[in-house]
Amino acid sequence: MTAVLHANGLIVELNPVMRPFIERSEWLFAFVKGATLVLAWIVMARHARNNLAFVRKAALMGAGVYMFIWTSWFIAGSFV
Repeated sequence: MTAVLHANGLIVELNPVMRPFIERSEWLFAFVKGATLVLAWIVMARHARNNLAFVRKAALMGAGVYMFIWTSWFIAGSFV
């Protein structure tokens, strides 16, 4: 979704880590984003075998932090 909106000039990527990728190529951005998600899933799946409770808590915390950061950037971007 982000790559499509960016390609059409409707948004600017505010994430300083991902911005260089999307500015170079939307396809590169999509690949890096997907690879990051797959890598995170692999790491969590491996650790879940030994400590499922920790992985569940880490996933919930990570999702909460991601939502907070995304919402903050969305609101900040509305004023740009």
